[in-house]
Amino acid sequence: MTELFTYLDSKTGYTIRQYTKGSGRNSKLYFTTENFTTDDRFFFFSRNTGTDGLPNGELYKAEVSTGEMTRMAGSEYRGFAMDRTANFGVMCKDNVVCRLDCNTGEITELGALPAGGRVTGHLTTAASGLIACSYHLANKIYALVTLDPKTGKNEVVYQSDYHLGHAQICPTDDNLLFYIHETTGDALQRTWMYDIGARMARPYYVEHPNEWITHEVWSADGSLMAFMKLPGHIIVGDKDGRHFDEVAWSDHLLHPCFSRDKKWICADRISYWDEKVQEGIVMADAATGKIIELCETGSCKTGADHQHPSFDRSGKRILFNNPDKDGNAQVCIIELDQVKIR
Repeated sequence: MTELFTYLDSKTGYTIRQYTKGSGRNSKLYFTTENFTTDDRFFFFSRNTGTDGLPNGELYKAEVSTGEMTRMAGSEYRGFAMDRTANFGVMCKDNVVCRLDCNTGEITELGALPAGGRVTGHLTTAASGLIACSYHLANKIYALVTLDPKTGKNEVVYQSDYHLGHAQICPTDDNLLFYIHETTGDALQRTWMYDIGARMARPYYVEHPNEWITHEVWSADGSLMAFMKLPGHIIVGDKDGRHFDEVAWSDHLLHPCFSRDKKWICADRISYWDEKVQEGIVMADAATGKIIELCETGSCKTGADHQHPSFDRSGKRILFNNPDKDGNAQVCIIELDQVKIR
């Protein structure tokens, strides 16, 4: 089955490939996980005809060249995320953590997270294979939990009264686990880094009064993090949280994401703070701060329909959601070889 068609962006004239259509939400994976297989031949997305919460539909794989779709897992699975280097993903069925082979589609159980709880985002993997997530325990306490796929054993490494979310283990250092205090809006101190070995939590970016920090992501090599200081400032910091630079700014940016070589950062332009803007996708030169407009998009109906752009592994294309006339996400790709860089 394929729904692929192309169109020309009304502002830039670039060709956009749209892979999904219909009355329901079709949403790419979140920008804080890989979306493409290691050969960039396929990407993953969630197909959801329901209306409740964040995307939790059936998991599909689509071929970039043809748009041919393959159903990979049902909606009973949650929190799917892809490994940074190998061709597999991990996800939960209730509290059981499973491995999905991206080539064969085989699903293998790896172990279990604490019974009666639920993940509060997607799972993440380190280069060592260690799996980590933020978790809401059965007793309603929030936690950071790891799972060793070699033994199947889980460990609750941290507990908190705060709503913990957006947990992302460092791709190359399984001792560092980034997480946030989730308020669904601003926070006095949002970003935190947890040292698993030392059992110590510390602020990552220390917020000053009236700073709004949000939407953080690791670089693929785990050396940097990018995040937003609203409105529209892209900040990059080292993994230890000791040095930060504002690398780019543009009106109403929200979700920044590195190319694997860290030379480029893509982001979406979204209406927020009750200010309406023309939504779209941009790319920023991380060295110069130059903003390159890539395309316009429709307006998001919900946070689950945000554009959430991210690069493929080669850095030659950007995958994003384009909300349709009803505000539902539909999955698109822009090939970057057509973009005028200079």
